[in-house]
Amino acid sequence: MKPSFWATVLLLTLIANLTQDKTNNVCRLETKYDRLTDTTIVHCDLVEMRDVPAKLTIQAVASYRGTEPNETAKFWLQFSGFITDASRNTQPVFQEATIVTLSLSDTTRLEVPVSDYHNDFFELNHLLAESARAEIIREDLRKLLDAKSLKCKWNVAEVKFSDAALSSLKSFISRQVLYAEIR
Repeated sequence: MKPSFWATVLLLTLIANLTQDKTNNVCRLETKYDRLTDTTIVHCDLVEMRDVPAKLTIQAVASYRGTEPNETAKFWLQFSGFITDASRNTQPVFQEATIVTLSLSDTTRLEVPVSDYHNDFFELNHLLAESARAEIIREDLRKLLDAKSLKCKWNVAEVKFSDAALSSLKSFISRQVLYAEIR
């Protein structure tokens, strides 16, 4: 065939790839393997909100034995809140929150206990940082995979996941936690 034909096909393929909607996956995976404990931890940033009482970020996190996802995988949402221009007298926003409420679509609600809460004050930056995790069991992960929408409430902060963030969360759960069961 003529070289101009192949150049046209190549150009059309390139244009199609560049114009595809790449926003379906908002998370960038960070994977860390600890050789001593033979454990892998994978993080995915899903949401960052600035207009709640504190800057709030939500990450999906999975951990499993070895280097590949398997039946030992555990999943949790990691919540981090940051208050800038804080002082030693600034009250933490999320300290009293013991439950994270996940509203899936309009009918299903999951109440997930919060664990590993801690806060730190950074004097030089005038920053109060809070964090906690909400571990979600496999049975509830399957409900998340079926969700058409997702809202998350941690104390006074309520976040509606974008379609892209929800799609990323579902992809993360499928690939990092339930992968061994799907294979």
